Amino acid sequence: MPENEMTIVKVGRRGTLVIPARERRRAGIEEGDHVDVVSEGPGIIIMRRIPSLKEIQERFKGRLPQWSDLEGLADQLLNEELRI
Repeated sequence: MPENEMTIVKVGRRGTLVIPARERRRAGIEEGDHVDVVSEGPGIIIMRRIPSLKEIQERFKGRLPQWSDLEGLADQLLNEELRI
């Protein structure tokens, strides 16, 4: 099946929607994942996978300042404000 070929699914009685395995794999959606669902107008729904906290931590690993550095900066800013 070509990559951009449409997959048709049926909405269940209670609004449930089963995403076919092929589409879940392509989207990187696995059991237990959270998704963001937004209506973009009549008949258009955009769904995207929300990364887990662990994935976000891994993505930013080593790129954010350490808490001790931020705490020192916060103390410095407070001291400067109190001198006014």
